[in-house]
Amino acid sequence: MKLRHVLYFLVIAAAVQFGCSSKESSGKPAGNAAGQDTINSGQPDSNATGSPQMSQNNDPGIPVEVTPVTRGEISSYLLYNSTLETEQMADVFARIQGIAEKIYVEEGDRVSRNQALLQIEEDEYALAEQKARLEYDTKLSEFKRFEALKDKNLISEEEFDNARLAVRQAELAWKQAKLNLDYTIVRSPIDGVIGERMAKIGDRIQTSTRLFVVTNPNEKVVKVYVPQDELPKFSINQQAIIQSDVMPEKIFQGWVKRISPIVDPTSGTFKATAGVRDPQNLLRPGMFVSVRLIVDVRPNTMLIPKTALIYENERTYFFVVGSDTVQKLELKKGFEDAEKVEVLNSIPDTAKIVVVGQGGLKEGSSIKILKEKYYHWQVLPGKEESGKVS
Repeated sequence: MKLRHVLYFLVIAAAVQFGCSSKESSGKPAGNAAGQDTINSGQPDSNATGSPQMSQNNDPGIPVEVTPVTRGEISSYLLYNSTLETEQMADVFARIQGIAEKIYVEEGDRVSRNQALLQIEEDEYALAEQKARLEYDTKLSEFKRFEALKDKNLISEEEFDNARLAVRQAELAWKQAKLNLDYTIVRSPIDGVIGERMAKIGDRIQTSTRLFVVTNPNEKVVKVYVPQDELPKFSINQQAIIQSDVMPEKIFQGWVKRISPIVDPTSGTFKATAGVRDPQNLLRPGMFVSVRLIVDVRPNTMLIPKTALIYENERTYFFVVGSDTVQKLELKKGFEDAEKVEVLNSIPDTAKIVVVGQGGLKEGSSIKILKEKYYHWQVLPGKEESGKVS
């Protein structure tokens, strides 16, 4: 009985002690274990930097590059492509046949009219000239004797006329022989430059053999074939601008020299010939060039570079810079060329346009200007180095 009471007392004491320990544990505050509960709970720390509200207030904006709108001259033009030619170009042929003995010029040499280009062996033609001269001298001597007889009425009028005709025929034969001898020297028909040499020493030359090509580089032209609908836009001395992909930075001035009055019924086009001013002789015949025929010119108009434009759903837009945001405007376009476009929108002359970074912008976007570019447009069509950027 006594042992039973002792065991009962021990069980009661253990239960009381366990209850006190559980109560003490449940009263401890959460999150004391090295802050693990605070981090895992996902709640923001009030002392941490970079809170969402603070980041929103310090938004740096989208980085862009801008340029001020400028005023300048721009043209409306018709664009064509063609091959550069020379106004004067001649294929050189021999007038007689024979063996090429000497060649006096090479490709690229400048020659003048009647300058010797090639020598054909002349021995045969020299002998023919001497023979013809002898025949002429003989007939002339005979005619003089007939003249003396005619004065004495010793020959008939018919015999005298035949003698005179024989002299004339012998004289013509001698002149032809002299001409053939002179033709052994092949000469340039025009002033110019040897563009091509086909002849070689020792070749048997025929009158149908093309020997040289001589061009005059001082008078270059471009022939374009224009749809008949454009005929009212063409006039003599109309301004033209010529460029070549070989020298894309160079611009050459030109003008309309001739307009054909005939429209080709097959193609429905007419031919217009434009002269080209090339004082430094940079262009070469045969070059592929583009021709801009100026139809209208607008001076002192508002211009922006084409790099500022964005295209959405067949519409064109650009962004105008405000104090710290941008305004998106649909372009009202006037004239344009490869580098710039005329703006007909009502914007101030002091406005600045986004030219780099506009792909990520929308109406009202905040921006950060990294750089300001300046475009220097040409004042008059035809001057070099248009559209420089600084």
